[in-house]
Amino acid sequence: MRTLKDKIAEIIEADFEVHQIFKDVVKKQSIFTEDEEIEGLVFIKREHVNERVESSPVFSSAKLLVATNQGLVYAEEGFKEIRDDYFGYKMKHIYYDKISAMELDMCLLQGYFKIMTSSKEPEISVEFNTAKYYREFEKFVNKIRKKRVSYNNH
Repeated sequence: MRTLKDKIAEIIEADFEVHQIFKDVVKKQSIFTEDEEIEGLVFIKREHVNERVESSPVFSSAKLLVATNQGLVYAEEGFKEIRDDYFGYKMKHIYYDKISAMELDMCLLQGYFKIMTSSKEPEISVEFNTAKYYREFEKFVNKIRKKRVSYNNH
């Protein structure tokens, strides 16, 4: 299993297949508070209709989930291309004290990860391939659960 340092380096060193905002997030140049530290992450790579041809249309956008000492950061690239090397994105930063529920649902090939706050709809909803990301999500959810419980006890 790769270390957190290895995962961060892989994102930073990647070429255009990794959105610039993901690189900024793992370098802590975006959205973080001054004393916020990265403690875990899951990076779901972009998938193309034809996985062997990167120029084929995008089937599933790349997503980044980052657990920090204060909360959860979620970023997802947009499908709409603005320029050849720049895509839109959406980002959320949810502090642990705002999380009311977390759901991890894994089946044979498909998994779902959801974070709920006070609203009825999930604040974050991520669909993923369990063959590729099963262990990473298990470790990630365990880290979030421990942080969330420690926030409740303070």
